[in-house]
Amino acid sequence: MKIIDQTPFFNNETGEISILDRGKALMKYGASWIKEVEGQKQVITVLGKVLDRNYTLLRNVTPPVLEASFPFILVGPAGVFVMYVTPLTGMFRAKGDQWGTITGNTFKNEKPNLLTRTERMARAIQVFLQRQGYSAITSVDAILLCSDPSVHVDSIRPIIRVVMRDALERFAISIMQARVMLSPESVQDVIERILNPPKPAPPQPAETLAVAGPETLASAQAEDPYVPAFALPESQAPAWSNEPAPLPIAGTQARSQVPRRKGLNKKQWVFLIVMLVIWCLLITAFLFLVIKDQRSFLLSLLP
Repeated sequence: MKIIDQTPFFNNETGEISILDRGKALMKYGASWIKEVEGQKQVITVLGKVLDRNYTLLRNVTPPVLEASFPFILVGPAGVFVMYVTPLTGMFRAKGDQWGTITGNTFKNEKPNLLTRTERMARAIQVFLQRQGYSAITSVDAILLCSDPSVHVDSIRPIIRVVMRDALERFAISIMQARVMLSPESVQDVIERILNPPKPAPPQPAETLAVAGPETLASAQAEDPYVPAFALPESQAPAWSNEPAPLPIAGTQARSQVPRRKGLNKKQWVFLIVMLVIWCLLITAFLFLVIKDQRSFLLSLLP
């Protein structure tokens, strides 16, 4: 399996994120992002043992037009799969579009809803490819992958496929055995369209569209690049909801609706305070050693 990795702060040579970069990632994305990246590594190890070089995994890529990060996009002969990896532990239930925890006989809805989140990601990629002119993609499969062996998900006709840790290998084998949907040339074309989508044609003047008639106007509107309104990464976007995804928005209007970046959250403030306390302790210890050495030196000069 080939991997195209665009994970922020990720070192392709070492295959790890350095301690310094971990601190930067914690400040920018939060602790949950670090856990998700670690969970992704475990899933990649399993998938890499089964999937051959005909499959390419796009990890944490951000298509230029969509401006949102996608954890896993797997492209191969069996089609296109958008996969979200969760490191959660515990007991969960996936029923229809409902996602929550199970405690005894009590079900409690959990946020974010990983089912609707993953389904909207897959829908966004499908519409994105279709808007790029790739009509061969009629559907994009949405998969929720669990990286921790201790998690258990009670699935009751969920809107997407949920794969637990002990079933990852069987899931990869089922992909290898699925019927061929895309040729090798189509696979490379889809990957290229996701990473480097063609630039839209410049808009025509209003006078030209008016002369061309309503049919030309409708055609020009259909060629506008698609910018999905589904949520961006947790630190940069509002919480996911269960409501249907809004209609595509193009151009300046879409950019104006991207929410402004929020300030530091509680965990980030705690991290800053802890780092400040550690720094103060180090400075105090250094000054103590300097004063102690000077005192010893002065005492040694006395008769």
